[in-house]
Amino acid sequence: MERSYVRTPLGVVSYLHRDGSFPIVFLHGLGGSGNNWLKLAPHFPEKYRLIIPDLLGHGKSAHNTDLFSISSQVEFLGHFLESLKIDEFGFVANSYGGWVSMRYSLSGKKPRFLILIDSAGINKTLGEEPPEVVEHFVKKVMDMNSANDADIIRKIVVHNATGMERINPGELSKLPEDTLIIWGEGDRIIDRRYSDELHKGIPGSRLRIIPDAGHTPHSTHPAVVSGLILDFLKEIDV
Repeated sequence: MERSYVRTPLGVVSYLHRDGSFPIVFLHGLGGSGNNWLKLAPHFPEKYRLIIPDLLGHGKSAHNTDLFSISSQVEFLGHFLESLKIDEFGFVANSYGGWVSMRYSLSGKKPRFLILIDSAGINKTLGEEPPEVVEHFVKKVMDMNSANDADIIRKIVVHNATGMERINPGELSKLPEDTLIIWGEGDRIIDRRYSDELHKGIPGSRLRIIPDAGHTPHSTHPAVVSGLILDFLKEIDV
């Protein structure tokens, strides 16, 4: 994997990448970075081009911004993919990244497939919780990765509390039919029931539950998750 940088109208994108023919774009969760996918990436055959950006306000991407909405992340991602001249591709996305990938897919730029891992987007947002819960989350994020900016994480959480960018039930049917939903049975951040709601709402989607996993099974169970993904890609002929 190599790290490169691209300038966009919304700031610099830092991303990890590996050459291949079909592009797969990986999106991390809130407070994470592209590094969160490093355990999963080696399991993908060389034919896949892996593109793993740090989202806006995360990792080594632009932090000097007041843009904290999901739509800003979608715009940021759009500029990034356009700069790489990527047209056909698929998403593998976790948590907050899953929310971004779904909203991107509804913006008129539908990917070839979606792979949602313990995805946010339809659940009650963290920002709707009491302030002490938000602060506990921010502290936890900072403890996990001190490179994060606590103020940015807090502002993202609070901004998304409005529910205005949440994926509505009626929008789920507009997402790609080739969608794989992977969920950790023991997820304590986004309840398991949301996997069923996504599966029910996205026609043709597949649902796979990992019994002994939590919110980030791609990190704790990379061989299992990659096996599910590669079986799915073979099934849809990608």
